[in-house]
Amino acid sequence: MTLAETQELFHGLVTGELPLDAPAIERGFLGTDELPATDRVAIYRNMYIGRLVDALRETFPNLARFLGEDRFGRLGESYVSEHPSEHHDVARIGRRLAEFLREYPDPDRPDLADLADIEWARNEAFFAPDSPAVGPDTLAVAGPGKVALARLRLSDSLRVVGLEWNAASFWRRMESGELPDPPVPGPIALAAWRRGFEVFHCTVPMEEATALRTAMDGEAMDSICAAFADRPDPAADAHAALASWFNEGWIAAVSVDPAA
Repeated sequence: MTLAETQELFHGLVTGELPLDAPAIERGFLGTDELPATDRVAIYRNMYIGRLVDALRETFPNLARFLGEDRFGRLGESYVSEHPSEHHDVARIGRRLAEFLREYPDPDRPDLADLADIEWARNEAFFAPDSPAVGPDTLAVAGPGKVALARLRLSDSLRVVGLEWNAASFWRRMESGELPDPPVPGPIALAAWRRGFEVFHCTVPMEEATALRTAMDGEAMDSICAAFADRPDPAADAHAALASWFNEGWIAAVSVDPAA
């Protein structure tokens, strides 16, 4: 067996891509009567999986606190088995945990997937690149009569997620050490962002969430404001939302296509 073949075998065994009873283990690795080769490889495999579960626990602290050490450990091992690490950064391992919890929901707490969505959004916001924040005066760049054509670049840290349950209340109570309420149906939307070294999140109306996603897609101001069309006073609600975006530092730049 060549060095490259041995390395490939070891990687597959440690990450769980190959079963520990693979016949090649005895040919590729040495063991003793006290500690056979299969048991030696299993030590590395368990350490690897344990580190990935630890990374999940760091990223989803409130979910881990709610489930408890043993239950979260079993969840983590099942998840890692189905969704092995795909990135050199171990912190990315939880990218699909909310999806996994929706595929295998807890019948008593169907809001666990939404709680994972909140914690993942906060994690992404924390590690996002820094972005400048501009004020409403930057809309003047559009020029007279062209504000409707302006496009907004939102902060790199801003995340908008749709939730089926009111998991924001769940997160808040877990963070304060209280027992979470029974799940309350949504839908609601949530925005998460970072200011300095602190991460914030808040619920936002569904129309505002649509407007934020429209801005993220690079659409112009007229399309962004159209998200409020069904509100009793669309212009006032659109203006209030935009004012809050500037106030929270969610807008990093305003631009207008020169050809517009």
